[in-house]
Amino acid sequence: MAQRDKLQAARLAIARGDQASLVKLKRELKDYPLLPYIDYWAITRKLSRLPYEEIDEFLADNQDTAVGDWMRVRVLRELGSRERFRAYLKYYRPEKITRSSLRCHYANALARHGDKQEAYQLVEELWLVGSSQAEECDAVFARWMKDGKLTRELAWRRHYLAVESGNLDLATYIAGKMDGTHERMAKLLRSVHRDPDQLLDYSRFIGEKPQNHEQEYRSIVLHGLHRLARKDAASAEQAWQRYQASYLFGDSERDEILRDLAYQYARQDQLESLRKLVKEQKFADAYSIEWLARQSLRELDWEQVAFWIDRLPEKEQQQDRWLYWKARSLEELYGKGRADSAVPLYRKAAEERSYYGFLAADTLGQKYSFVDRPAPVTPKQVEQMAARPAMQRARELQAIGELYHARREWNYATKGMSHEELLTAGKLASSWGWYHKSIQSVLAADYLDDLELRFPLAFADIVDDVGKRMGKKSALDPYLIYAVARQESHFSHDAKSHAGALGLMQLLPSTARATARRAGVRYRRSWDLLSPSTNIALGSFYLNSLLNRFDNNRFLAAAAYNAGPTRVAGWLKETKNQLPYDVWIETIPYSETRRYVQNVLAYTVIYAYRSGTTLPLLRENEAASKL
Repeated sequence: MAQRDKLQAARLAIARGDQASLVKLKRELKDYPLLPYIDYWAITRKLSRLPYEEIDEFLADNQDTAVGDWMRVRVLRELGSRERFRAYLKYYRPEKITRSSLRCHYANALARHGDKQEAYQLVEELWLVGSSQAEECDAVFARWMKDGKLTRELAWRRHYLAVESGNLDLATYIAGKMDGTHERMAKLLRSVHRDPDQLLDYSRFIGEKPQNHEQEYRSIVLHGLHRLARKDAASAEQAWQRYQASYLFGDSERDEILRDLAYQYARQDQLESLRKLVKEQKFADAYSIEWLARQSLRELDWEQVAFWIDRLPEKEQQQDRWLYWKARSLEELYGKGRADSAVPLYRKAAEERSYYGFLAADTLGQKYSFVDRPAPVTPKQVEQMAARPAMQRARELQAIGELYHARREWNYATKGMSHEELLTAGKLASSWGWYHKSIQSVLAADYLDDLELRFPLAFADIVDDVGKRMGKKSALDPYLIYAVARQESHFSHDAKSHAGALGLMQLLPSTARATARRAGVRYRRSWDLLSPSTNIALGSFYLNSLLNRFDNNRFLAAAAYNAGPTRVAGWLKETKNQLPYDVWIETIPYSETRRYVQNVLAYTVIYAYRSGTTLPLLRENEAASKL
């Protein structure tokens, strides 16, 4: 019987309580990397009735391992739920525990059987959050309050954090623990949160205040100004001018208000007010200036584009993005023949392996800069890395489909690795076909020039098969499929997003269902999307349908893949065929979609290079388009 078959037999023996068979199988698996997991699964099945000696032995045998730390968490959960707090203190390790529920159990255990001062210091940390804590915190919070440790300041600070986070029910509960004056101020803060227009009645907030409560009023006014700015930035700026003359706000508070006003002016499309704010307040916020530069691009006001780029911090001006746009603005203002100063800017931008670098290279008519340098890792180093027990466990867990534990083992093993070790781990993961981890490792090592590791030709047989099924008439090429999968999931086939998208190309089940009917791809349930072949097939067919809808324009199709075709159609309607392609992409309203489109275009070029093909950043129809 093979080792993996014996592993499954051991799990069945654990489930049946067949101790004799389990002992025999463990003897036969003594050199198997996952032997600790057999013990882990066996112990956790009977955790509530265990003698501690068996746990102690397991933890001693598996110190500083992922499975050992996870066992500790399971033990602490069990002991905490049973209020076995003396034993809890024995097994708790502060440096290994981050869960607030377990930290609260620890504080409770300390308060009962240890150092009460240390316990209450921890309770303060757990208290000062803007959200409700785990129910495991209730008991120690109650003990702490009963001992008179909830001060006016601590009550006010948590109330303020809760209001800032929008948790008004929690804030109301906290306010109930305040004295009369503080409770009234807390009520005023919640009222201003709901209706910040109250700040425009200046007499209520400027003048006499309850004695010794200047700081609380400052915080109410500051919070209200931020809330008012979200609703009406112009009114908030007017109010700010009045209040800053009466309250001694610090420089950091001033900068925070001005930054928020600038952001809200941008969000509310009040361009002139934003320009005035930046110029009159001499407020050099990079986000605001970039927004003004983009708005000037949208208006094709090239003089203003150059004006705002020159006001960016020097570091931002030297980024490939703004080098390209400064050069473009000079050409538009003075003509290509006279804009000699544009060429050095383009040349510097073209040194980068990026969307803007490729745009600049196209403008100059020169080859793209790929800077492809394999990581300096030897086969011997990879072999040594593969021999590490944690890596062997991660590999075997991945092979048997225990992906959650496989990722935990990998993350635990690579935590704290040196630059060289991370690159070696990346090479190892790539050799296993665990592309998500190879990409993750080289990024963590900040080594961006190994294109084989950063841009793997993952699932190539599936991509080729999909291309054949599409046929020669399709505008969809394999490089675009690779680029979208790389951008969407880093080739993690079991990726799940908060929005419910699944798999390599991050498809929503509703989109997959509709696409499957048109494409003739078998699809029965959402978990089918975790299959690479199903996901790539459906993702590619959906991407192809977007290409058909948007006249074989890949950057419009990419924008639609990310933000939805209805939004893209709306953006095109707004711009009315007035903008060059590069300006349209740069002024996409959603920053996430803007970055997405730029990455997909650049990745497509890189994947062509990786496949031994030369591909321009833009096709002729795309470069000639007005949008």
